[in-house]
Amino acid sequence: MRTATSRADAVRRPSGAVAPFGAALLMGLVVGCAPGPNIVTTLVFDGQNHTITTNRVSCTNQADGSLLILVDGGRTQSVRIVVGRRGQLVVERAGLRYQDIAGFVADPLEVVATKVDDTYNFSGRMPPKAGEIQWHEFEIETTCPSYQDQAPPRQPGVNTS
Repeated sequence: MRTATSRADAVRRPSGAVAPFGAALLMGLVVGCAPGPNIVTTLVFDGQNHTITTNRVSCTNQADGSLLILVDGGRTQSVRIVVGRRGQLVVERAGLRYQDIAGFVADPLEVVATKVDDTYNFSGRMPPKAGEIQWHEFEIETTCPSYQDQAPPRQPGVNTS
């Protein structure tokens, strides 16, 4: 005679290993969602020094081999840099915002990048915004607390939930 069992009963091992497995799964979710360490990112823009201190710094390996570095200090403080890694570091795009200061450059010849351990330094020039005539000099230094791989692209019409 067969009796109805719950899903938990179906996966329970005779040793009662469901509880440790569930606890390990829960800890993995909690640790995976925990904020990272506070990272201090320094910005120098036209000679003015600024810092962004946040635990929201992500460094994501892209499918094309490049690295996306995102420093999220909130609505008015952010840095986003795409770095190609083809034997040397090549800055494909760099953008920054700090309060009312903003700039963007997409010319690898205008930016120099260096890396020591997991600390990246970028320096160069950003073109003037509309209405400006002078280029902006900048330097950004930040640290990648960890690296993750880019999630695979979602296919239209496929529900992954």
